Amino acid sequence: MQFRKIIHISGILIPVLAGDGFLGKNLTIAMIMLGFIVYIAVEALKPKISRDTLSLVYRDNELTGFSIEPLSYILSVLSLLSLSFFIDEKLCFAAIAILAAGDGFAGVIGRRYGKHRLPFNKDKSWEGSVSGFIAASLAGFYFAGAAALAGSFFGMLAGAVNKHDNIAVPYAALVAMMLVRYVVI
Repeated sequence: MQFRKIIHISGILIPVLAGDGFLGKNLTIAMIMLGFIVYIAVEALKPKISRDTLSLVYRDNELTGFSIEPLSYILSVLSLLSLSFFIDEKLCFAAIAILAAGDGFAGVIGRRYGKHRLPFNKDKSWEGSVSGFIAASLAGFYFAGAAALAGSFFGMLAGAVNKHDNIAVPYAALVAMMLVRYVVI
């Protein structure tokens, strides 16, 4: 597994750390901001860093030029943590968990075992999407209960149809969970 996927999936720890029993939201946001600064520094120093080192965390097409995907991941996490001060923090935490676990595992399993392509996106597979849904549901359930099933479904669907899945997945999940929590129930 590529180191970048380990980083992606380890994002499941962010909502855990943001909880009251650990660092809390303010310190977690500060920690993510530090990660953002490291990301900007690496981006600025990219020409001076060896290709072998960069390939641990960047895809081949990201080795030159500005890489938007890590930025979109960081911004999604920061925005969801910030939103958690104003709306149900458990749903925001679940959306982060769905992004980290669901999108992360979908990528790992899809690349390794994906044989059956989705009809509407030939870059994605049923194997990746289903494994992403399962991982997202398990991770999100801890924070949002049964609403995480809807969040996971719509998050993984958004990831399958949208190129910018680091933004689409958590926000589709958040909206779906809010609808389930506040409209359906």
